[in-house]
Amino acid sequence: MAICRKISKERLALKLSLVGTVLLSAMGIGYGLYVGSNAILLDGMFSLLSMGMTGLSLYTAYLVTKPDDRQFQFGYAHIEPLINVVNGLLILITCLLAFIGGVQSIVEGGHDIVLEHALVYAVISTVCCFGIYFTETHIAKSTESELVKVDSQEWMIDGILSAALLVGFLVVMALDSMGYSRWNSYVDPILVSALAIAASVLPIRVLSRNLREVLLVAPEGKVQERVDGVIASVSKQYEFDHYTHHLAKTGRQYDLEINILVDKSSRWTPQRQDAIRQVIWEQLKDELGDTWLSVCFTTQARWL
Repeated sequence: MAICRKISKERLALKLSLVGTVLLSAMGIGYGLYVGSNAILLDGMFSLLSMGMTGLSLYTAYLVTKPDDRQFQFGYAHIEPLINVVNGLLILITCLLAFIGGVQSIVEGGHDIVLEHALVYAVISTVCCFGIYFTETHIAKSTESELVKVDSQEWMIDGILSAALLVGFLVVMALDSMGYSRWNSYVDPILVSALAIAASVLPIRVLSRNLREVLLVAPEGKVQERVDGVIASVSKQYEFDHYTHHLAKTGRQYDLEINILVDKSSRWTPQRQDAIRQVIWEQLKDELGDTWLSVCFTTQARWL
């Protein structure tokens, strides 16, 4: 029942995000074109990109809860980090293109914008983005959902972008009041370039974390240390001749394979082997949760 509630909360968060991205992307692109601001247009494009990825994340959240089937015999958990990698790459490419466009605009002398309407958009967008960010952050912690966590971080970046736009437009007003209006045409492209650089931090972090899972790199930290310690302790307790183990994390699922070398004596009955499997599981289930666990016994070292 608790798992069902977590899944329900996860989908609710992603649906809320999807509605928010639809509204903000439409407003951002429309306002950007109307007031002539590439910075607002970029903010709207980020929201539009997030809309597509949130929809994909929502579908992924449904997929990863499905049991293994004939087509995906190891389940669907590996799709989650793969989607996050695609998400990170798209955002990074968008940041790169935006930065290039901003620099080109600065070189060409910049352009003027309709300041009053730009301020209205910046205020509304900032409030909405941070509101959804805090809501998703709370849900991500309670459900331990990587999908919602990544999505909430995108809203945080969107909120920072919108807040930076608001500050930038206030700077334009200040420059006008001090008689430096000739520099105002450069504010928008400077904002675009600065926001593109700042926004690139998130996709780089997402790519770094999720590429490790896509490439099946062994997880680091307390989980790996706990697995090492438990298996070493069980090996000493039951006097294994030797053993090897392999741990990987894909999305919200751990995959743990343990190969145990034993002698050919009659004490290694199937019942004893099952008892050892149960001991290992009882000691690791809190850390590993939903785990694909395989414990194999062999009398030949070649199978380790």
